[in-house]
Amino acid sequence: MPLKVLIVDDDNGIRKLLGRFLDREGFTTIEAENGLEGVETAKKEQPDLIIMDVMMPQMDGLTAARLIKFYKPLSEVPIIFLTAKDADKEIELAEATRAEAYVTKPFDVRQVIDVVKSLFEKV
Repeated sequence: MPLKVLIVDDDNGIRKLLGRFLDREGFTTIEAENGLEGVETAKKEQPDLIIMDVMMPQMDGLTAARLIKFYKPLSEVPIIFLTAKDADKEIELAEATRAEAYVTKPFDVRQVIDVVKSLFEKV
């Protein structure tokens, strides 16, 4: 059964791009367009990994990640944050939420795929 990746980003283009490449690599992808929807989708779909933007409307990715990590059934699900380039404060906060990795925007899709694969190898 393919591993399920939840992509949470308010940018539809980024969600579709990551989804397309992850699907090609054999993953199943699901999407959410903001942090609030991301938390709800994670609880419903029980993904194996989450890729989440930090800055989003309704609920930012940092808050969403904390809610996900405090929800017992999802507490061990790896989270990769997408952060703005040179956003040292965002990276520091991402590390504080127990995120397993972060990738700065703009990013190379292959870089994100490599991070996803390396996290699944650890499981």
